[in-house]
Amino acid sequence: MAAVQTAHADVTCRYCSVVSKANGEDPIGTAVTADQWLFIEVPLPWAKNPWAGQPAKLLRVFEYIEQKPRLWKTLRIVAIASDKTESKPGHSHVFFYQKLRTPTAAYRPQHYQIPTAQLAPLIEALTLQPDKLAQFQPYQRPDTRCLFVCTHTRYDLACGRFGTPLYRTLRQRYARPGQLSVWQTAHFGGHNFAPTLIDFPTGQFWGHLEPEILDTLVHRRGDVTQLRPFYRGWSGLSRWVQIAEREVWMQQGWRWLSFPKTARILRRDPGKLHHRLLRWVVSWIPTIRAQILLKKLEQKLTWAEVEICWQDGDQPQHYRARVETNHTVTTQLKSGEKVQPSLVPQYRVKSL
Repeated sequence: MAAVQTAHADVTCRYCSVVSKANGEDPIGTAVTADQWLFIEVPLPWAKNPWAGQPAKLLRVFEYIEQKPRLWKTLRIVAIASDKTESKPGHSHVFFYQKLRTPTAAYRPQHYQIPTAQLAPLIEALTLQPDKLAQFQPYQRPDTRCLFVCTHTRYDLACGRFGTPLYRTLRQRYARPGQLSVWQTAHFGGHNFAPTLIDFPTGQFWGHLEPEILDTLVHRRGDVTQLRPFYRGWSGLSRWVQIAEREVWMQQGWRWLSFPKTARILRRDPGKLHHRLLRWVVSWIPTIRAQILLKKLEQKLTWAEVEICWQDGDQPQHYRARVETNHTVTTQLKSGEKVQPSLVPQYRVKSL
């Protein structure tokens, strides 16, 4: 309680992630759930909306996607940038990750470096007309592991203050051509956990990162439990299941990352009737404001029972757990000197 009171008293704190970390906010369960991720290179500097000023043809593809609610619900589009060594004049990098319907351990990656004039047709083919992808094969590049670090200062100050140094450290110490690349990204959620990143193709989210933990995260060796306080969850799972999945990973160790897995919610707190109806309606509205409201409504639920199944060689395994609200902590949802603090729920896993 003392830590909460101390940080709460510092009402002039500029950075939301400083308050979050000081008060011990657990980032687990905050990974954005999506079956498809699309990262598109957009030159810096970015406005708060990184797509401002982008070609009209590309924006029309985005508008068409928004008109297809089922696609919009499963797809996230993020702007990225890198040092000039990664870029080629007149060309744009595009990374597309898909979560397969079959049990999987990671997303299926596709990487292109394409003339910017052909960017809109490629995005349309990737998201809407996969039968037209063959024509873009000459622009396809070998798949590598990618770390996407949010540095979007214009969206939230914490991402620039803490994300930019992390991005530079990762590029200098760990980037290896053909093996590991590091990219700056625009906002993808969770700036109160800055510095935050997504590791693809595994699709794992990380937050509150510190330099001393990077060797363990990047090289995937050592005591996996050291990563526990920094793990936001796997994007291939819903929020309740993400919380249980961390417990399984901590038990299984590094080999967990190679296991094909599926998961489902068996039962959960239904919530109030009018909240149930509002959650369903809001889930189909393609705006950031609607996503924020949906998150707030989800946080009103207090428990869920989940099941995670995986294949360890020839042996099928499963894990059932009850995830419950345990307590609340004070956090700050965005940076600024006059932003009011918020109470957010924290969770525990109770094995069944």
